[in-house]
Amino acid sequence: MTTPLRFASGSLVVGIVVVGVKAAAWQVSGSAALYSDALESLVNVFAALMVIFALRTAAKPADIEHPYGHAKAELLSAVAEGGLIVFAAVLILERAGETILAPHLPHHPWLGLALNASGGVINAVWAGVLGRSGAARRYPAIAADQAHLIADVITTIGIVAGLSLAVLANIPVLDPLIAIGIAIQIAVIGGRTILNSLSLLLDRAPPQDIVARINSLVSTHATGAIEAHDMRMRQAGRSSFLEFHLVVPGTMTVAESHIICDRIEAALKQEMPGVIITIHVEPDYKAKHQGILVG
Repeated sequence: MTTPLRFASGSLVVGIVVVGVKAAAWQVSGSAALYSDALESLVNVFAALMVIFALRTAAKPADIEHPYGHAKAELLSAVAEGGLIVFAAVLILERAGETILAPHLPHHPWLGLALNASGGVINAVWAGVLGRSGAARRYPAIAADQAHLIADVITTIGIVAGLSLAVLANIPVLDPLIAIGIAIQIAVIGGRTILNSLSLLLDRAPPQDIVARINSLVSTHATGAIEAHDMRMRQAGRSSFLEFHLVVPGTMTVAESHIICDRIEAALKQEMPGVIITIHVEPDYKAKHQGILVG
């Protein structure tokens, strides 16, 4: 089993344990806020399952039907996860709406809060493990999982604080109001996840700082060429695809232009391991006098 799959499997186990703990917290308390937290944790379990499926699919090599590989499976998984998050928000709003019509303080509130807090501690510990391992920096799916766990921990802290205030100050309506706040928060998270993933599926351009660094590397290592233009780059999960046209003197031989291309590719791959580069070599009369001018 590969490193990302091990961590994704670990997230699945942690998610199942946390769901059990938080579901117990909701059952003993009857709290709408604790129900919302348990439901959000259930989404984490489904998300972990989708991450495992996506990582297994993305790891498949390119084939005849999928010559660019299967890396976009991670993005499709993220869209599905975002949809689940939004659906969970709708269920939480429905539950909170029922409770706010007849608000009541949770039963056995301190036991429920203690169980819920213990679930938050488990999530915090696992998020720390993902961070220290470095996996979150190397694998987008694991990074998204860690970010989701951290958001879940923050939500749990807010619920514990809010429900404690509701019990101590005898304000029953705070319970469904907290649930509504959580529903709005996770709906925003789910919506952003869907929009960001769809944008990447539509081959969104990389950030400007990455584009600037690519331009600098090409300009530095393309000595002997005239210019590079029509540069395009897209991201598909962990795979990056970069292509551009390289204009060289018309008298340059194929072998000489190939040496320049090899030099550029080596420099780019040193900073962006795994990037797949396509360079189209053109003679000088194809120059556009724009893009990356090689001095």
